[in-house]
Formats: sequence, C-alpha cells, structure tokens
Amino acid sequence: MPGMCPSNESPDPVPPTPEVACHPSEHAARSGSGRPDAAFHGAVALFKALGDERRLRTLELLAAGEACASEIAATFDEPMSTVSHRMRILEQSGLVARRREGRHMHFRLLDEHVLRLVRDALDHAME
Repeated sequence: MPGMCPSNESPDPVPPTPEVACHPSEHAARSGSGRPDAAFHGAVALFKALGDERRLRTLELLAAGEACASEIAATFDEPMSTVSHRMRILEQSGLVARRREGRHMHFRLLDEHVLRLVRDALDHAME
C-alpha cells in the first residue's frame, strides 16, 4: 500500500497510518449531540467512579438491595474507614444514596439506571 513500509524496512516503532478511502467533503456534516457539557462531565465522573474494581463490586453487592456500611465492610473484610471513603465517592458520583438509621448508615443504588449500568457493564465484559 502506498505510504506504508514493509515491517522489515522501517525501524520506526510508530505504526503507519492506514490510507483514507474517502474525503470528508463526501459526507454530510455532523453536528454535536446537543447535550450540554455538564452531561459529559457528569458521565466522565460516573465512569471514573466505576473504574475501580472494589467500587464496582460494591455496586454489584448493592444491586441485590440496600446494605449497611458494616455489612459492606464485613463482606470485603475491610475497615470501616475504607468503606466510608468508597461510599463517599460513589455517593458524590450519583451512583448511591444513603440513609441513617440510628448508628447505622445504609446504602442503596440511586435508581434503576445505575442497576442497569452495573449489570450491563458486567454482562458486556463477559461477552
């Protein structure tokens, strides 16, 4: 192909770029999604929160229903301070809600969207 060197002739570690088969002027212009920047910023924060295995495992645990912070700590054999920090991140990211009952703090997934997001992500990873 023009513009591409056989691998034995090029010591350059950067792979060559493939040829473009068409020119952008051949296509109708595309507009942005129309969603506000805040939606993208929020989605980035959400995916960052999901990007930690223990946080994702915690969300999967909550997919089965509400759990007390001490129950979460016992499930993962972790100190309460670790669980509190994790739950704060998940709450700030809009993934979980909390409620206090006496000395106990209970957590649940915020809504059905979060439940579907967690399940879909795990299902997709197993495909």
